[in-house]
Amino acid sequence: MVKEREEEIRQKILTIADSIEQNSSIKELSVENVNYYKEISFRGVGIQEQNVIVATIKNSEDDTTTYNLYSEDTNSLIATVDTTGKMKFTSDYIEKLIETYKEYFRTLDLDDVEFNFPQELSEEDIVFTKEERERFREERERSDTRGKEKSKEREQKEVIEEEREEEQEENKELTPEEKEREEIAKKKGIKSNDVLFIKENSNFYKDHPNLEKNLYFFRDKDGIVKAEYIDENGMSQPSKFFEPTLSREETISMGSDGNPVVREVPYQVLKTKGLNNIDKDIVDIRINIKIDSYGYLDIEESRQGKNGEWLAHDIEVKGRSYNSHELNERTSIKSRRADPDEQTNAYKQLEKNENATNDGIQYDEIYMQKHAEEIISNLQEEGYERDDAVQIYNYMLGEDLTLEQAKDKVNEQILERAKDKVNEQINERTKEVEKNTVDYGEREEIDNSYEGRTPGEDAWERRMYRGH
Repeated sequence: MVKEREEEIRQKILTIADSIEQNSSIKELSVENVNYYKEISFRGVGIQEQNVIVATIKNSEDDTTTYNLYSEDTNSLIATVDTTGKMKFTSDYIEKLIETYKEYFRTLDLDDVEFNFPQELSEEDIVFTKEERERFREERERSDTRGKEKSKEREQKEVIEEEREEEQEENKELTPEEKEREEIAKKKGIKSNDVLFIKENSNFYKDHPNLEKNLYFFRDKDGIVKAEYIDENGMSQPSKFFEPTLSREETISMGSDGNPVVREVPYQVLKTKGLNNIDKDIVDIRINIKIDSYGYLDIEESRQGKNGEWLAHDIEVKGRSYNSHELNERTSIKSRRADPDEQTNAYKQLEKNENATNDGIQYDEIYMQKHAEEIISNLQEEGYERDDAVQIYNYMLGEDLTLEQAKDKVNEQILERAKDKVNEQINERTKEVEKNTVDYGEREEIDNSYEGRTPGEDAWERRMYRGH
């Protein structure tokens, strides 16, 4: 499943779980697992439903468990399941069935339908425990906080720019930089805030002196960002160093102080050609395009380190403030100070520390130790033998593997055992056949001494020894 799609589903699950708990008048009620199923069947009715979210609801007051089923497509309730396992479909869902099945609806028996979870999970199914939901919520809140810090910096830039634009409007006179942007925007039929010229004395030019002068980036009418430069004759020409790509890698962006502050996916990416043949710490360079909350373009230089992570920082453009001295120092290729791995590793360590408890043990490990039997039991319900379920748990705890990684490892072992068993059976069968096989002449002599053989038995013997 695509990561963006999985994130969308998890957010919907979080919203549904919160809604159930907040709207309940029972204080002892809590939402446990909330799972997503790509396809689910209602046994005994012959109905299959796509994209279903199932919420497990515990009532600690009377120690009962019920379930709510929702359509992930519409966020609407499909059915409830009582403590006996009986399903009660909502009137809206029944109307949908009437519209779908028309005259065949009368053949559907919707009374006394028992709910059962799917016996096997598909690759697109999602099991989302209460603990995972809390971690997901905390991660989103941290990401939002970092995003707000980055957004605040952008807003400060925009405030300065807006104040300058207001001042220019009052004076009814545009600066040379603004005139330059207005001219390009007018020629291309776009807004002036969709054009960004690189400062002549920016670190971008210092790090990449082979770039064309008078370089600018613009967003065309189709929303595609491109790079051009103005030649000696005042004509716009495509830059030979940049080209669009559909790839949009998750990137760690740096703040004004030169420290990494947020991990995010850019709006668009431009590949580069021939920008770095000097700094061996930098594997690749790309241009990240972002659109801020005001609709303005924001561009970053993104560099991939040897560890595969991407690190980005603002490119200094006309009409906006310069980067800080600290940021330019830490990202300078010219001075050989740039090292993406150093910054991305520091950020990953920060993420790790934020997920750690006070005594330094990761929360996941604590959870596993407290819920060992529950994890093993869930794996057995999925169809694993207990020994295999225990082995999956041991891999997760001892080798720090994810659930899927541990399952894959044990699945390979199960497959190998199955192959060995099949080979053993083949060997035993081969030995049995060899033991029972004798020379045809000897067999004929034995058969001739046997009285009372039927024609059918003769035919069977001829078939068995044909070709010998």
